[in-house]
Amino acid sequence: MKQRKTDDNLLLAMLKQGKQQKEIAQFFKVSPAAVCKRIKRLLPKPQEVLDKYNLTDQQKRFVIEKVRGKTNTQAVLASYEVNSLQSAKVIGSQLMDKLEVKMAIGELMDYHGMGRSYRIGRLKNHIDNQDPVVSLKALDLSWRLDGSYAPEKHINLEAKMTYLDILHQRHGVSLSLREILQQMKDSGIEEVDGKKIDEELKALDEEIQQLQVEIRKRQGWEAN
Repeated sequence: MKQRKTDDNLLLAMLKQGKQQKEIAQFFKVSPAAVCKRIKRLLPKPQEVLDKYNLTDQQKRFVIEKVRGKTNTQAVLASYEVNSLQSAKVIGSQLMDKLEVKMAIGELMDYHGMGRSYRIGRLKNHIDNQDPVVSLKALDLSWRLDGSYAPEKHINLEAKMTYLDILHQRHGVSLSLREILQQMKDSGIEEVDGKKIDEELKALDEEIQQLQVEIRKRQGWEAN
């Protein structure tokens, strides 16, 4: 019998630590496609995930729509019969308070290779983008995907924003990302997307300080 190149327990442990499939493939010296295929064999199938949490048909549909990237309200409108946007917003908030719903969303994202750690790594890359709108849009999408922050707290990218508004938003992005990275470090994770968390935290601290200086400077100009 041909010996498997990957160790299933180690593979799942690396996935839980936030390693990307590309990194795992390099470690085992196999192709990313092989890792992806093995992960899908090891992780519960989407329907199994939905069934094991005893969700109603409407809740299952809501979970699927959330994984597709919709907001709480949009996911409710696609899965429930509601009379108003306000009702959809209330239902969406209530659903995201249910532990089984959040766990189902998290497991489906892991299955599709979009686990929380992966998204954090990708988000950091976009935050470093010179275009502030790219940074803000990336953060907004991350909020929508797993409801980690305040319900329906989305950035209106169509609204006219001053440079000071953008600085405030970027400052909030950096603070939120720092909090998440610190939580990951405290849980024993040392790297995200191939980068040392300690180094990322140091860089974020410097960025936050620079933003605070720039915000105070801009506020002084606008006051005058």
